[in-house]
Amino acid sequence: MKALAAAMRSGAFKMYPTPERPIPRWILAGAGALAVTALVSIGFGRVTGIGLADTPQLKSLAHRDIALSEHPDGSVAVIDADSRQALISVPAGGGAFAVEVLRNLQRNRARKGAREGDPFVLALKSDGRLVIEDPDTPQQVDLRAFGENQAMAFANLLNPEREEGQ
Repeated sequence: MKALAAAMRSGAFKMYPTPERPIPRWILAGAGALAVTALVSIGFGRVTGIGLADTPQLKSLAHRDIALSEHPDGSVAVIDADSRQALISVPAGGGAFAVEVLRNLQRNRARKGAREGDPFVLALKSDGRLVIEDPDTPQQVDLRAFGENQAMAFANLLNPEREEGQ
């Protein structure tokens, strides 16, 4: 191993193409074929819908509108959008999973040019999934993807007595 390192330092062993030793044509052709295949597959999927993942639109059994409230002192709170009651409070410099998820959703809104002040919807779906939906963009985050402990951070925010439509 030391000999290889010494050869690389001295320039006797080169790991990049040179005019005397170019990249073989069969490697370049294979890379080009792979790129063309990927582009054709993506185009086929977008035109036909085959192979694309889609989040099912299911009825919500319970929901709560939540928002992120950032304070001048650097602290942050996840609040109930209707009552403005703080559900989670995080001191300046602290972090909480729920806060970071909502910040990421806000960044996505800003990228897509959507209104930034609207609340997000924390919902329990009829198939048992706990999701956060952004009504201003078609984004829906399935909280099971982050593990049981992280999903529980949001499940504790959901008020199960509040039924859809009430």
